[in-house]
Amino acid sequence: MKTTLQKIVFFGMAFLIMSVTAACQKAAPPPPPPPKPVTRPSRPAEKRKPVNTKTQQQFYDQGLRAYSKENYEEARAAFKRVVELGSNSPLGLNAQENLRKIQQILKTVEEIESK
Repeated sequence: MKTTLQKIVFFGMAFLIMSVTAACQKAAPPPPPPPKPVTRPSRPAEKRKPVNTKTQQQFYDQGLRAYSKENYEEARAAFKRVVELGSNSPLGLNAQENLRKIQQILKTVEEIESK
């Protein structure tokens, strides 16, 4: 009888171990799929205006000359025109940075004058 009881306990333990192992394997959910990248719709090529780099360069140079002479209003107008001609072009991006600098300068001048 001892051997029969030992066999029952042995097989019972084996069954318990297999059940727990199977349950653990089922419990872990699969990893979620990676998120899809967000893409911005691009405008059709026929609707995009080509950037006239020569004209843009002329306005950019005009803005730099006015900036160096501390004529910030004229420089701002010229840099705004550069951005209008192509805001994502290299000159357009530089002009946007220059517009931020001019804005800060004019703000500082206004604060000094108000004191």
